[in-house]
Amino acid sequence: KYWTIFQKPSYEPYYLPFNSIHPLHMKKNIPFAMLLRAIRYCSTFETYLNEREKLRMALLLNKYPNKIIDEQFNNMLLKFNINEPLTVNNYIRYGYDILFTNKAYYTHQKPT
Repeated sequence: KYWTIFQKPSYEPYYLPFNSIHPLHMKKNIPFAMLLRAIRYCSTFETYLNEREKLRMALLLNKYPNKIIDEQFNNMLLKFNINEPLTVNNYIRYGYDILFTNKAYYTHQKPT
């Protein structure tokens, strides 16, 4: 058995459009927060990869540049001191570290 992010049947991949008038730090936080959510809720590396690609496609559909997506995905890993790519061999260990890290650590940081 495994678990992943639940999505209602009516789910549509809409996030804050990148071309909105909102401040850049708000738009940058969306890829960061959504990848964090994927790692926290996907129990296997394969479900995480699937969720990460769905997230990337949704962000691209909402006009997020690849550079911003990659930058924020990397920033999310660095915030948790993950200095290597996630793999099938280390995903569970890092996933548990992220799952049980104090939420205040990443919610009260200055925007990057």
